[in-house]
Amino acid sequence: MRIATYNIWNHETLWQERIEAICQEVKRIDADVIALQEVRSDEQDSVAHDIAEQTGYPFCVFHPYPDSPDEGLAFLSKVPLSSVEAIWEKGVEECHFCATRVTLTFGGQEWGITNVHLNWRSVSIREHQMRAVQDWLSKGCQKSIEVLCGDFNDHPQSTIYHDLSDVGWRDVTTFVAEEPLPTLDVKQNPYLQSSHLTQSERYDWILIRSEWKDVEIQDVNVFGDMQTGTDIVPSDHYGVVVDVIVN
Repeated sequence: MRIATYNIWNHETLWQERIEAICQEVKRIDADVIALQEVRSDEQDSVAHDIAEQTGYPFCVFHPYPDSPDEGLAFLSKVPLSSVEAIWEKGVEECHFCATRVTLTFGGQEWGITNVHLNWRSVSIREHQMRAVQDWLSKGCQKSIEVLCGDFNDHPQSTIYHDLSDVGWRDVTTFVAEEPLPTLDVKQNPYLQSSHLTQSERYDWILIRSEWKDVEIQDVNVFGDMQTGTDIVPSDHYGVVVDVIVN
């Protein structure tokens, strides 16, 4: 299964041009499931449904944030979804409105895929959010293959990353020999060159946890960067895409 995560940046800058470029990249990487963050919406619809229509994804789910319905989290999928839910449907505190989840069957295995977008302002809020997400997942029905992905707004040296590693989540980049590339690129991404960041960081992750022994990780890459096929950079983040092989 090819899985991707992508923060598409809900910002007015070159909006129409960027949406066209986002669609080009989504079509190019051709993921089976893609988790989207910062998905713009209005009273009528979300941009996720527009992207799905333009890129040929038959299944699209979007959850607007209850406290900020002009934005939310989305999944695009080529595979029928068995269930969809949002963490805020479970009565958590407003500051924990940060995750959605789908389940599906692919390759004869049941998969659970969780999409997160953590708070960018505060380390302590991010840590509380991640504990809430882990508690939410622990109370649900865990699938044989679990994927946790999104914009964590933190780096791999953070407490969040280490806490997730301690409970069995593995960053897909640790399965391959290549040096992982940043997803916030202050050197090359034109939208970040006047930002508060002083160095490039890897804030967008795909993590996996599996009871299935024969899971192989292949071809972890970033997309939406300067080297790919669009004339402009689609977002202030680069996406991450991975091939997960179940033997």
